Amino acid sequence: MTFYSPSDSKFTRHYREETEMVFSGLDCVLNDERAIYCSSELTTGVKLYRVLRDHGLRTAAELRKKLGDEWYRTNIWNMNLKAAAEFARSVRTHFGGERIVITPGPFSAPGWNQLEYLAFWETLLRTRIESVWFNRNWEFSRGCTFEFAVAQSAGLPTLDLKGNTLDLRTGIELLTHAIHKLDADGFDTSKLRENLDRLDARNVPTERKLAETV
Repeated sequence: MTFYSPSDSKFTRHYREETEMVFSGLDCVLNDERAIYCSSELTTGVKLYRVLRDHGLRTAAELRKKLGDEWYRTNIWNMNLKAAAEFARSVRTHFGGERIVITPGPFSAPGWNQLEYLAFWETLLRTRIESVWFNRNWEFSRGCTFEFAVAQSAGLPTLDLKGNTLDLRTGIELLTHAIHKLDADGFDTSKLRENLDRLDARNVPTERKLAETV
């Protein structure tokens, strides 16, 4: 038995107000600490591309149209969500359960578009995260590669699934290889290329940067 039940009140808020509400909730948990963020494929990645190849398709929209939203949710989204949760638990176990670990999969904000989700996660990474761990095959995921670019821009430590340092140069090499592989199969790699450009901009040699400012 509960003392109060949720009401049916309706609210109209701006996006910024909604993000401030979410961050205030996170701050109740963090209590001025910074968390570890676990990046793992969710809407795109190796699992999706493997299924698309098997069915001779090119996009997730085509896959949902052919096999249905329920099939997509069960075999792509839910499977990726489960893997992401397991990855986050493994990282928390690595620290003896004494660190706060965030996995983005369960978060849902009805009405937000993709760019609004990305802006939210970018703000989270830049303000409340101390390091970012990347699950296996992260370089094939649009979301993961964006998070890697943000982490590098913010100067956050980036690590692979085993806790080894995942530096900028290695990240660029992995992402470049993933793009070439997906290009060869005819998939759209424009978003991955955007994130590679963000990383390449940080990888410009110091001498070249200095020359460009003269």
